[in-house]
Amino acid sequence: MPQELQTPVIYSQNIKTKGQTYFFDVKAAKNGNKYLSISQSWIRDGQGHRSTLTVFKNDLEQFSQAVAELQEKVKTIE
Repeated sequence: MPQELQTPVIYSQNIKTKGQTYFFDVKAAKNGNKYLSISQSWIRDGQGHRSTLTVFKNDLEQFSQAVAELQEKVKTIE
């Protein structure tokens, strides 16, 4: 992607696992609103793949709460 089309990253954190990397980036839209961009990248059959989820600031609390609840649920399911 050309550099002038990329959204600047304000803060970034990543997690590398076996076969995948997750990127958590805080970015600012052109109007100044902040949002969370969560990307996953992996290589399969020699080809790189990437998918991205965008969570806007006004949805972040609900998103975080749902993830926390699901994390607890996963721990209890056998």
